[in-house]
Amino acid sequence: MAPRFDCVCVGLSTIDVLALIGGRLREDEKLLAEQIAVDGGGPAGTAACAAARGGLKTAVLSCIGRDLWSDFILEGFRRFQVSTRFVQTVPGLSTPVSLIAVNRRNASRTIIWNNQGVDRQSFSLPKLLRRGLLSTRCLHFDGHLMGLSVRLAGLAQARGIMTSYDCGSVKPGWERLAALSDVFIASHQFVRQLGLSIPQAIRSLRLSFGFQIAVTAGERGFYCFAPSSGRVEHVRQKRYRAIDTTGCGDVFHGAFLARYLKQRDFLAALRFAQAAAGTKTLRLGGRCGIPGHTGTRQTC
Repeated sequence: MAPRFDCVCVGLSTIDVLALIGGRLREDEKLLAEQIAVDGGGPAGTAACAAARGGLKTAVLSCIGRDLWSDFILEGFRRFQVSTRFVQTVPGLSTPVSLIAVNRRNASRTIIWNNQGVDRQSFSLPKLLRRGLLSTRCLHFDGHLMGLSVRLAGLAQARGIMTSYDCGSVKPGWERLAALSDVFIASHQFVRQLGLSIPQAIRSLRLSFGFQIAVTAGERGFYCFAPSSGRVEHVRQKRYRAIDTTGCGDVFHGAFLARYLKQRDFLAALRFAQAAAGTKTLRLGGRCGIPGHTGTRQTC
């Protein structure tokens, strides 16, 4: 039987409350926002939406609270046609919320957030499997729900299901998940935590784990190991008149998967993802900036 999904994204889904302001935040001062918006967020949640916008049959595995944000999050996924069959809503748990101040002058962000104990929630793996979690071509992990992610990655590897890891920072268990990953795309913050240069990190991690590897570096573009040449290549980022960089990395991962699962050309998929992430910066909000998105967000 053909898989039910092209990709299931495993990890964090949040609410983003964004305020577009004319400069940097200053303590003990009131600032007038040019715009306030509420959007869905989170690395796994936004990657799932971007992958769906790129034409994949996508689902998300996340844990949220059963609170005033629940319907907003679930309806947001449905607008992108992302399946929520693996989303767990927990009474008494507060849905993770990010408060984001966006500086219009340079599109930088100041983020205040709390995961509200989501990483400590338990899932019934047998129940997830009965619901078809492994009926997919790919599992994509964002490093949250680490214990569950490692177990799922092991099952996926045994079944020949592709595994992808968005490694944003050094977290307990990251090496175990990396060892079970076919594609490993890290942030430059992760590399900085390792105390290596980006080319050094790429060579070292490639040698240790053998996966396809790239490192995103924001406005500097991305670096990757090119199997055809055996070298680390640097692809610079095109300049955009950016408004907001929220969710750029998450959109990058979703767009990458949308292209890579269709063509299996690593460098071409990275270039496609880079363009999608750059285009996202032209609008406020991580998901609302996804290229091709025609929905609306709640504004204040």
